[in-house]
Amino acid sequence: MIGSALARRYARALLDIGQEEGQVRRVLSEVERFVRLLDENPDLREVLEAAHVNRGDKQAVLEGTVSQAGFLPVTMNFLRLLVDKRRMNILPQVLPELRRMVEELEGIERVEVIVPAALSETQKGFLKSVLERQTGKRIELEEKHDPAVLGGMVVKMGSTVYDGSVRAQLSRIRENLTKG
Repeated sequence: MIGSALARRYARALLDIGQEEGQVRRVLSEVERFVRLLDENPDLREVLEAAHVNRGDKQAVLEGTVSQAGFLPVTMNFLRLLVDKRRMNILPQVLPELRRMVEELEGIERVEVIVPAALSETQKGFLKSVLERQTGKRIELEEKHDPAVLGGMVVKMGSTVYDGSVRAQLSRIRENLTKG
């Protein structure tokens, strides 16, 4: 819990600075690029997160790694700060928080849709338009497949879950039958 609160604070600070610079979307994409770089290079991640490596060496590795990437000073300063504060290990938690904050700022709502099989483009478009009318936001659908849903769908928007799956309907019928 402490890590997520800390990640939110760092994400909020980076968002605020990105807004001041008018570069929120670019800052987000640069942080995404850096996280991908860490995922692709476990040795780099290990060096930047290691307690036994001194800050100067970590800073040199960071500079050498991203100097050619053309990152904004805001992003570079943020990464340097994480190294200085020995917080590079929370970057994977900062990224989704930052993404959520940027999308909230832009009026985008990410919605997870769990279905037993792939939705057609027509179905996606219809679902998206219904949800956009309901929320007043631009909807980004994230489709996941789970054969256990059996039919229908489960829609997750933020902390709200709409379970219209056949599995849930069967469960409710079973519950009603056992009650009498």
